[in-house]
Amino acid sequence: MPEIITEIKFLSKGLLREANIAAHREKRDYCIDPELLEKFPLDFIYYVTRFHYHKKNELRLFIKTPSNEILLLDVSITRYESLPSIIFFDNDTFDIKINDRPYPNHREWQETEVLKPVRKQAKFRKNVLQAYNNNCAVCNIKDERLLRAAHIVDVRDGGNDEINNGICLCVNHEIAFDRGLLQILDDYSVKYYGDIGILVEFIKLPTDINKYPDKSKLKLKINKFKE
Repeated sequence: MPEIITEIKFLSKGLLREANIAAHREKRDYCIDPELLEKFPLDFIYYVTRFHYHKKNELRLFIKTPSNEILLLDVSITRYESLPSIIFFDNDTFDIKINDRPYPNHREWQETEVLKPVRKQAKFRKNVLQAYNNNCAVCNIKDERLLRAAHIVDVRDGGNDEINNGICLCVNHEIAFDRGLLQILDDYSVKYYGDIGILVEFIKLPTDINKYPDKSKLKLKINKFKE
């Protein structure tokens, strides 16, 4: 079975127009000039070359135009995940993946933020960040404001707040880890899809072996994306 080399999100002009209208309506920071967008060709594929986790539930997309310029567009994570993608395999083939939209039949939707009570996990975060010396396990980010204690097995799936169920990751790599774009194998090697800023072949581990990620939990995480 061929291995996936990379998976790239893309937009048609219609999807780009729709996302841009939503960004204006939702008063997001980065939008595209509608007049400029309407000048773009209808048959061009607008690739998302990369993204940044901008703020809660929002991503900043870097979108390639026909003139090879890069335009920025802020969208919700829900909208990003609904975009189609092209998957490239190691046997020089590719496939198009069409994701389910929150509302079918081209019906539009608007993102709203709902505040919900959250678990108090300050202790978990503190313990995990300290174990990793306030350093992302797969890149060089050390700014505590940009670091997260990422659960290996989510609490909603029965995971706990023990250090062995956590890995210190920056916000971008936490998103990648949650969505399977970054995978950590049970030998602590790293597997990833696309250019997501991974700088290591193996994760940086805590100095205390007792605080290493639980290998059985890493296997559960991997198996989750094989289902």
